[in-house]
Amino acid sequence: MFLKKLLIQNEQEIIRDITFHKGVNFIVDETPILKNQQVTGNNVGKTTVLRLVDFCLGSDGKNIFQDTEFKKQPNTVIEDFLKKNNIIVTVVLVENIDNEDSPQIVIRKNFLTHKNKIQEINGESIVKDKEFTNTLKQLIFNTEVEKPTFRQIISKSIRDEKNKMTNIVKVLNQYTKKEEYEALYLFWLGLQLDNMGEKYRLMENKKTEERLQKQLEKTNGNLSLIEQKLNVINAEITKLDNKKNIFNLNPNYEEDIDNLNKVKYQLNRISSELSKLELRYDLINESKEDLKKQYTEIDTTQIKLLYEKAKLFIPNIQVSFENTVKFHNDLISEKLKYITKELPELQKNISKTKSDLSNMSKLENELTQKLQKVGVTEDLEKIVLELNQHYEKKGRFEEQKQFWEDSKKRLDGINEKLNVINNEIISKDDLINSRITEFNKYFTELSNKLYNEYYLLSSPQNENGYDLIVTNMEGNPSSGKKKGQISAFDFAYILFADNLNIDCLHFIMHDQLENIHDNQLNTLFEIANNINCQYIVSILRDKIPSNIDVNKFTVLSLSQDKKLFGI
Repeated sequence: MFLKKLLIQNEQEIIRDITFHKGVNFIVDETPILKNQQVTGNNVGKTTVLRLVDFCLGSDGKNIFQDTEFKKQPNTVIEDFLKKNNIIVTVVLVENIDNEDSPQIVIRKNFLTHKNKIQEINGESIVKDKEFTNTLKQLIFNTEVEKPTFRQIISKSIRDEKNKMTNIVKVLNQYTKKEEYEALYLFWLGLQLDNMGEKYRLMENKKTEERLQKQLEKTNGNLSLIEQKLNVINAEITKLDNKKNIFNLNPNYEEDIDNLNKVKYQLNRISSELSKLELRYDLINESKEDLKKQYTEIDTTQIKLLYEKAKLFIPNIQVSFENTVKFHNDLISEKLKYITKELPELQKNISKTKSDLSNMSKLENELTQKLQKVGVTEDLEKIVLELNQHYEKKGRFEEQKQFWEDSKKRLDGINEKLNVINNEIISKDDLINSRITEFNKYFTELSNKLYNEYYLLSSPQNENGYDLIVTNMEGNPSSGKKKGQISAFDFAYILFADNLNIDCLHFIMHDQLENIHDNQLNTLFEIANNINCQYIVSILRDKIPSNIDVNKFTVLSLSQDKKLFGI
């Protein structure tokens, strides 16, 4: 595709209508260089032309009114002009610039948003940015591969930013991943691989898993260490469980406490009963002994004297002394018989009560022993607390282990899929090298023509895939020479792509060529005019070699009095 036209207009008028041709196209800043004036920064809009084309090819357009180094200080005059006047930018791309009837792509955009946003391709409104660039990718490069993106593919064609004019192949932003560059480089070489988007996602997922594993290792150590920690914790849990089982706690503790209280009550009652019985028994025995003593302790002499005196008064007493004694003894015997008659029953009751008391004492002892085991609950609580802490650690480490195992499983799956994709890419190694060899035929010729030096493109392979490196055999070039080599690379690519029928943009847009020596500028312009391309250059008039017919190649002339937007 060639760049045929850039149209800047609002709803009332056309502000700029720029038509491009094959070969060299100058966007000239006519402002003369005065003493002590820098050669760049005149702000007439020559770089803006490149950025307007880039805007129509999918950029957000912010660099038109916002410096990349001073994003917080936008040019509000330009921004307000573009938005308040509803400036519409149209770019026309054509397949063959030498054929008026050649198929073309017409792109229209404005700087407004939402319902006022204009974003069209061939008259069809496509307001979603991703759908817009994907449509351009299909129309221009005849591909629907996910990676590289359209913006990445065309990044070397419009070199309007500093990094693009200092890096030959590293033309994307500083945050671009190596696998994205690999997809881009392979595409430039004509290898459109459907799985490059999948590889990019896999690499992102791989980095996520690797970051997760680093965090897991930082938190609790690697998987092996966590497994060893779990072994130690499980051993401790086993020991503590064994200690806990020794206690064999009574599950009927409350019931046994109640039973013990009842037993103690019964013991007290039986003890009291026994005491009463024994006291009764003892009192009877004491009475018995006292009565028995009366048998032996009676003073028979006194009774006899008493009997003799009574006989003096009562001569006819019929009871003899012996009978009196007998009566006395019989009376005592009757008393003994009476008071001792309950002794057997008492003895029986005492024996039974003692037996009951003994049984109750045994039961009390059993219940006390049983309940005394509960007295170690404080120690048990410590063990249970320690067990809980170990189980908590175990749970945490098992969770960490699970995270590790899940992550390793995911990572293994990712690496397996990556190996399949990488093996497919590696299988094209011969093709890649042959393409680079083909490219170097043009690149070395052009670089030698420019500086009498050979520059080579090579494709070293690393763990993330293929890379592209431009090697200068003579060391790092100066900034002016580097810009010349960038131009040589871009020209060589168009020759290479045309030779292999690879779809590409046939226009190269470069800024900041002022410090390239006249000899190399002449050579660059000569090359551009003799190959199938457009070399669109924004440049100060005073820096164009004097032997060049400026008017012949100028498509737009600007100055302090004739700025791009007229403001």
